[in-house]
Amino acid sequence: MNQVINKFMNKNKLEELYREYRPAIHFSCKRGWMNDPNGLIFHEGWYHLYYQHYPDGVIHGPMHWGHARTKDFLEWEELPVALSPDEKGMIFSGCMVYDKENTTGFGTMEDPPLVAVFTQHIETKETSTQYQSLAFSTDAGMTFQKYEGNPVLDLKLKDFRDPKVFWHPEERKWIMLTAVEQEIRFFTSGNLKQWAEGAVFRANGLKTDVIWECPDLVEMPDDQGGKQWVLFVSQNTLDYAETGIRYFVGTFDGCSFCAEEGAEEELLVDFGRDNYAAATYAEVKGRVIQQSWMNCWAYAMKLPGEGFRGSMTLPRELGLRKTIEGYRLIQMPVREALEELSLYIQMIEENSEVFIDNIPGIYRIRPEKDIVKITFENNESSLEIDVDFVHGKIAVDRSSLADASYGSCFQEIGRTCFQSRDNREIYMILDVTSIEIFAADGEAVGTFQYFTRTPFQRIRTGE
Repeated sequence: MNQVINKFMNKNKLEELYREYRPAIHFSCKRGWMNDPNGLIFHEGWYHLYYQHYPDGVIHGPMHWGHARTKDFLEWEELPVALSPDEKGMIFSGCMVYDKENTTGFGTMEDPPLVAVFTQHIETKETSTQYQSLAFSTDAGMTFQKYEGNPVLDLKLKDFRDPKVFWHPEERKWIMLTAVEQEIRFFTSGNLKQWAEGAVFRANGLKTDVIWECPDLVEMPDDQGGKQWVLFVSQNTLDYAETGIRYFVGTFDGCSFCAEEGAEEELLVDFGRDNYAAATYAEVKGRVIQQSWMNCWAYAMKLPGEGFRGSMTLPRELGLRKTIEGYRLIQMPVREALEELSLYIQMIEENSEVFIDNIPGIYRIRPEKDIVKITFENNESSLEIDVDFVHGKIAVDRSSLADASYGSCFQEIGRTCFQSRDNREIYMILDVTSIEIFAADGEAVGTFQYFTRTPFQRIRTGE
């Protein structure tokens, strides 16, 4: 039995978690502010999570890189801060690469380095500037030394951030993607230090106030036995009224990305508001594992917290399913976590009332009827999930759990449509402050935070 789960079965511990609004199985830092995941990488048997972090307060402040690692995505070891601000600016988002061929010269061929590629953000009274810098580790990511030649890429722009870098073996060069307002710009390098500007990717029909962030480009398997390139972009507006992660399926030739022809529909990774700034783990063989900040800028600094604020989603394994309208993203909880949680998976039936024994808990239902309502409730509030298998629709209403101070966005009903209607099994992962829902065989996935001082007591199902 996993120790991290077993200890939360203790009643006193559970009461403490609810007092602190502290998730049990989703990663949160011990203190301070946390947002975007950075530098995700599997190295020497550990999954490393670096993240945007302000250790001295519970609002967004001078950004550092926090650091934690895990082997099962449930029990995390929080480690000392990996990167701190310096005279060249705060440490904004970025990625981690394993420089196997020591192209940087930061290590040796026998002992190649890990290299962090990240945005530095510096402000003066007149302006602000963002550029890309490097830091390297020769002790498996535990400590880092900043490159004395930073920054390595500076376009003198205000919004130029969130580099994603990977090695392209056919071209034998490093590829970098960065977000510049409403564009994704590509760069290439042989050594991570000198960069050549390349192609630009844009989408049609963007509103004038849309901002793109946190790009990620990965090749992943489809259900036809092939592979496709998928570009992820976190999309926001200046007033934070619209926020989410878009994805585009297409081709990448080592120089530029081209979206699938006719793919004009805005495809979103998640139909909840609380999935943003997604990144995938580097150096994972045969799988694509993605993790996100479980929050939304519309209310992130308004939510309750006792000495900390922010958490991460459970990582998800990604794939693609071909439909009559093109490829669609498929997501399921990462297998390591599911295996550890398997003892706590509880089947629930239609037209029933089930008392909740365990939080955290995983609940599954396989409805026979075409329309089903699932309600998690305590004596003060409820969270409702409505699924219509005839029309392929799902909606989640958490409005009764919203405090007025959170703002109107928190009270919205999350909705989406899906095409896969044959597999009716629904997974619901319930934690102290969130629920993650996986429906339509992983096609319809929603992430929702909620805040209540007392646990949900029962689950009711029916029409």
